[in-house]
Amino acid sequence: MTDTIEIRNLYKSFPVENRELVVLQDLNLTVPAHEITVLLGRSGCGKTTLLRLIGELDRDYKGTIQKPQNAKTAFVFQEARLMPWLTVAQNIAFGLKKKEIDPKNIENLISLTGLDGFADAYPQQLSGGMRHRTALARALALDPGFLLMDEPFAALDHFTREKMQQALLDIHEKNQCGVLFVTHSIDEAFAIADHIVILEDKRANKVYHLGSAWRQSCTEEERSALRANILSSIQIQNM
Repeated sequence: MTDTIEIRNLYKSFPVENRELVVLQDLNLTVPAHEITVLLGRSGCGKTTLLRLIGELDRDYKGTIQKPQNAKTAFVFQEARLMPWLTVAQNIAFGLKKKEIDPKNIENLISLTGLDGFADAYPQQLSGGMRHRTALARALALDPGFLLMDEPFAALDHFTREKMQQALLDIHEKNQCGVLFVTHSIDEAFAIADHIVILEDKRANKVYHLGSAWRQSCTEEERSALRANILSSIQIQNM
């Protein structure tokens, strides 16, 4: 059994005003375990739809999505979606069955996500970045093989967003689950990606393999060249 997510000949459409709106067609993609894959593309190109299909929030599609046996997926959304009446620790444990709640594991996740000292705080007492850290810890509490992240930092200010990107890298280095991260920001993709997948024309149009070594050593000239290449892969539709 493969430890990757294998997507083959994926087709997804929605009925819109008595017609069929095709969002994804003949999409083929491999999402590796233990690495960060970024889905990059224009708004409306199907990035969130693909995440929902992989996470089984939508099962109405054609083609195949093969995941590793017993591998869980967990979502982190653009909004933190915390329960305001629950503390940080209680929010992290929210998706677990009572018998699955291990106080020591919750404590470890609080430490892992940089929330030490805030276990008993409520969401309204947290900054935006801390609320997103709590949401990330809640997803990790499910012990997922793959973390599905739908523009989770898009609503944050520039400085908090950069901190959360670095926090994700630090957490991923320790956790090592696979990550599929949706964004429309090339800079964000550069900051975190091991692989960048361009979603365009309803397909995985192009894949760039980067990795941590590239992030640490690339020059500004190399970044500019890659940016130009990516932009050339994304077709701007006529308005």
